[in-house]
Amino acid sequence: MVHNYSRNATDISHTPITVSVVGARGYTGLETVKQLLRHPFAKLTHAFATNDFSLNQFIQNKKITDVKCLPEKELMNNLTDVVFLATPAEASLKLAPEILKQGKKVIDLSGAFRLKKSDYVKWYGFTHEQNDLLQSATYGLVPFANFSANPLVANPGCYASSVLMALIPLIKKDLIQTETIVIDAKSGTTGGGKKAVENLLFTEVEGECLPYKIGKHQHLPEIIEAVEQFTGVNINPFFTTHLLPTRRGILSSLYMRVKPGVTTEQITEAYAQAYASNPLVFFAESDNQPQLLSLKKVVGTAHTHLSYHLKGDQLFLFSTIDNLMKGAASQAIENFNRLYDLPLETGLEDMEAFI
Repeated sequence: MVHNYSRNATDISHTPITVSVVGARGYTGLETVKQLLRHPFAKLTHAFATNDFSLNQFIQNKKITDVKCLPEKELMNNLTDVVFLATPAEASLKLAPEILKQGKKVIDLSGAFRLKKSDYVKWYGFTHEQNDLLQSATYGLVPFANFSANPLVANPGCYASSVLMALIPLIKKDLIQTETIVIDAKSGTTGGGKKAVENLLFTEVEGECLPYKIGKHQHLPEIIEAVEQFTGVNINPFFTTHLLPTRRGILSSLYMRVKPGVTTEQITEAYAQAYASNPLVFFAESDNQPQLLSLKKVVGTAHTHLSYHLKGDQLFLFSTIDNLMKGAASQAIENFNRLYDLPLETGLEDMEAFI
């Protein structure tokens, strides 16, 4: 049986909250635009990109006639209540402080404000010059993030989201031997962005499943920091990322040993408690619900699918998400909902997988 715990939706009356997306031509930016267009309490008024463009080139939706498409240089003259930054980390680092100074909120989908302890030069290749904002930013992993009046939210990375949703409930309940964690994560090519680079060409990825950024992927320190933040436990896992010959989706396969005496029922209960009020997370033993292992069943949705099998003290744990949704755009919408005290699933319900 799949366990899916939801809370009752509440009647909420809000004046529409104006929103905009910077970097709207990229895969993540376009997906964020699509999700905002269907949100009942968000009014998407502007979309920005490096050069002149039209959303009609990418999206078939009558609502986009009300959205002004402008070059990024016009951003500061057209600020909205909330600005979603689907930009490279270096661009977010420059834009976020300027937007915040004008009293607006920022949800940053880049890695510019995720790492509070790790070296940005080592993991991102640039020097971070906004340490105060970095330290105060909310790391927006829903449902674990502790939201306050902070107007800057750092949206988690795609691999990190997949891994952390699987690990945090088990570590919080002290069920696993954290020194044994091995993470084998695989993503579709949209995770690499829209830029034209050789290793993302169809002829390069078709028929392949290549490891990349071995030992130096920027989501590794993010995972380590977030686990410590939400559980108080330090981990040092093996972590390898691979590129799948598909457009979308992440499958993270995690292997570890459980503490002596831990049962499947305890694992199920840990997830039940962690996601009791989250209708976007589904979990079950892999033998009972093998569809939770399928990328096709999650791509196109805001869902997280967790599947697990316990053999003696060996735990086989699998987490599947859409890298452009829970790994980016729909997670940003969850953070928007939390900022305005809306049910986290608002605007993300009734989404069917791309099957």
